[in-house]
Amino acid sequence: MAASRTARGKVGRPSLERAGEVEERILDAAKTVFLANGFEGASVDEIAQTARAGKPTIYARFPSKAALFAAVIGRQAARNTQYENLVPQGRSFRSRLVNLGVTLIERAFEDETIGLMRTAIAENPRFPDLTLEIQASARQRATLNVGHVLGELARAEGLAGKGAFAAERIEDTARIFIDLVVFSMLMRALLGEDIRALKKELQACVEGRVAFFLSATT
Repeated sequence: MAASRTARGKVGRPSLERAGEVEERILDAAKTVFLANGFEGASVDEIAQTARAGKPTIYARFPSKAALFAAVIGRQAARNTQYENLVPQGRSFRSRLVNLGVTLIERAFEDETIGLMRTAIAENPRFPDLTLEIQASARQRATLNVGHVLGELARAEGLAGKGAFAAERIEDTARIFIDLVVFSMLMRALLGEDIRALKKELQACVEGRVAFFLSATT
């Protein structure tokens, strides 16, 4: 691929937008290869071929296969914990919380997410610091964003600033909601249960756990 040139004809660096496109293409290709082959079976040669990029281009951005793997996992975790524009639907506070729980689990049940999480868990003995760092970062981001959504729902219900929905407690409340409502189903999926079967249980499971959550927080 020819390098970009300046008005004087000299070779110049690609624009930031163009550089970002190249990086995203590399990460998309790496995700495909890691999902198909796992970390050990993936090769930078195959990733380069899939991305239609040279190995020097990849190594200029990611110094090793491990760094590329970390970037893929980190990007997926960031995407899956972006809840800022999430507006749960329902006629009551309980039904909106149920909708929130179902939506979060359905996002986590996406094939790419489950596949990458399983791959990251399998590689934990090889990269324990990476796994812990990504898990901590994703948990913190999810807690903050779910806390924001819960705060907005509580405000609409007239519960803002009260009890578990007080400003100083909302992050703890969000963490409890995630652990109680989301993680149990997510763990079952990660341990190999059939996603289609879990989806059939999803509504009833979330309704029961939200009822328990509300009994402890309101």
